[in-house]
Amino acid sequence: MKLSVANLSRPAAHWSARACVALALVGSVVAMSVSARAQERAAPQAAPEVRQAEGLPRTPSGRVAQEAIEARAEAVEIESIGARIRRPTGWVIVPSGPGAVATFRASGDSEAQLEVRLSGEILVGRAERYAQSFQNQIQGAGFRVETAERDVDFGGRTGDLITYGVDADGEAYRLMTWLHHSEEQMWVFSLFCLESRQEAYREVFEELILAMQWSAVPADASSGE
Repeated sequence: MKLSVANLSRPAAHWSARACVALALVGSVVAMSVSARAQERAAPQAAPEVRQAEGLPRTPSGRVAQEAIEARAEAVEIESIGARIRRPTGWVIVPSGPGAVATFRASGDSEAQLEVRLSGEILVGRAERYAQSFQNQIQGAGFRVETAERDVDFGGRTGDLITYGVDADGEAYRLMTWLHHSEEQMWVFSLFCLESRQEAYREVFEELILAMQWSAVPADASSGE
């Protein structure tokens, strides 16, 4: 599967470990959370506002760093199917873990992450089994189901919306997932954040789904192509 956000070859950020949380690697999430906070205490940085161009990291020569430009690209594109995942305003693109096609981190909040996963081919009749297996993996790692809604509609597409909870390092976290089966593949959208920020980020999560371009846009018939 070919992705294009320039070249996603920049060094992995410590937040990218949380991309694995949707596959029940809660231990990694806790470890990286502690590591992130320890690094922030050891090396305080300026306010992490990244929405303005003047806040972009620069190279020694004074130019804006290439990875900073890539992190603020407008969208992640999956060229093999023509899908386009729009970057939410105020979030930056970070390297994705195995199985993920797009990962976004909230500016100024190292605990919050949005992720999009796309499965391989799922045969007809196997989608339910895939979804159940996915949910079992998450619960097997210590997450508890907080709420579960079936056939939740986003822009005419339906899927199961499940919110999980987990307590780690003295903090309460929430993992919200929406699974949508389309064209023999399963799309998994997830939001991981502190419980106290869930409602604030839920709208961003929903907008990420609603703004999706799921496949290539057909050429305008009037163009003669």
